[in-house]
Amino acid sequence: MILGPQTIGSIVQVLSSLSIDAVDVLFSKHLGFRTGDCRAGMVGYLDALENAEDDAIGALVGELVREASAVRAYAPRKYVFDGAWREFERWLRHDGWVIEEGTLVKLSPEAEEATGVRNRLIEELQASDLDQDGAITKCLEDAASAFVADPPDFNGSVTNVRIALETTARRAAGNLAASSKGSYSKDSWGKALEFLRKVGVLDSDEEQTIARVYTFISPGAHVPAGVTEEEWARLARTFGLGSCYFLLKKYVAASL
Repeated sequence: MILGPQTIGSIVQVLSSLSIDAVDVLFSKHLGFRTGDCRAGMVGYLDALENAEDDAIGALVGELVREASAVRAYAPRKYVFDGAWREFERWLRHDGWVIEEGTLVKLSPEAEEATGVRNRLIEELQASDLDQDGAITKCLEDAASAFVADPPDFNGSVTNVRIALETTARRAAGNLAASSKGSYSKDSWGKALEFLRKVGVLDSDEEQTIARVYTFISPGAHVPAGVTEEEWARLARTFGLGSCYFLLKKYVAASL
């Protein structure tokens, strides 16, 4: 079970609303150690989950969901638990899971969540020279926040992914142009893609595919009949994030 960092953080918030004894038992059952073996408090819980195996986290989450009412009984302040649980449910949904009658149900399409492409994209951006000001990463974080907002802003989420894709292409072209590989007209994002093809970062098919993804996730794109806004947003995010990640990897390889 692959969960994003925000979802892991929301699990920590749920755990921190419980008694230490309750967390001790959960850690012992699923992580193989007790709370006394890690740093105290929320930071210690976060360290424990960040270093745990995906299967162990999945088992822990499974018990939290399956036994939610019983787990809540161990919360000294029920309103704190309830608030943390609502946040947990929102971020679970972002990662492609929904709770139905005490059971975790996987939503579709699931490519973005199953591959963890968003998290890998952020890691690669931070290691590159394209996002030194953090603007692209902020778009991705804003996209996630919009998706789990109450009510959710699916269009805003997809729009932020589109901006991240466009910014990645423009900055990649700008950096390569500045390194004396040529110049391009900066008046459109399409010219940036064209330039990346001309200097060998993309081939013709790759250029056209990314351009089509951009069009698909642009404002005004119609939600297909029979598909909910959430389902469309998940698919659009998967295409957009995947294209952004692919473009970044191609740029990094060309820059070596």
